[in-house]
Amino acid sequence: MRRVIHKWFWIWQLEKEQAWVNEMASHGYSLEHAGRLTFEFDETEPGKYIYKEIFLKGWGESAENLKYFKFLEEMGIKVVCYINYPGTCWVYTRALKEDYPDGIELYSDIDSKITYQKVMAGYLIFVIAFTLFAALLNISIVINYWLKYDTVMILNLLCSIFLSVICTGSVIAMIKAYLKIGNLKKERKIHE
Repeated sequence: MRRVIHKWFWIWQLEKEQAWVNEMASHGYSLEHAGRLTFEFDETEPGKYIYKEIFLKGWGESAENLKYFKFLEEMGIKVVCYINYPGTCWVYTRALKEDYPDGIELYSDIDSKITYQKVMAGYLIFVIAFTLFAALLNISIVINYWLKYDTVMILNLLCSIFLSVICTGSVIAMIKAYLKIGNLKKERKIHE
């Protein structure tokens, strides 16, 4: 039986989303398709599969990524689905847990982790710039209507607050991404 769940994850919450998908698998639900807010599961044997989510450069349909998907299949790792983002794609993979009892290790080297964090930071910079611009625009409208207590002012004020919260959350996530990049670079130096 198919089960559809609508759940929101921020783009920088890769580990959290992956943990949730694996938790669903441990309860007997195998991921069959994912969208930006939608996850479709089929019932299966609990704990049969293990999932790994990765970011790749380019569209999912690019020749380089299709070649990589074929390589994964040869290793017993199935590409369940992918979501294209500008210049990258988010890929959902799975394998039999008995074949990968310690988890699927893809892009586990430090340079790949740094690249992932840089991609996330790039998206966050865009989100921060957009929400900050929109918040400031709404604040200017509020100031313009300050003497008139009307619905437009209240809606713009609420919109400004909402956008400011998103912007603040994005700034915090971006700082975490850059701190993680710094820690990974230190780790790379230790191993060299």
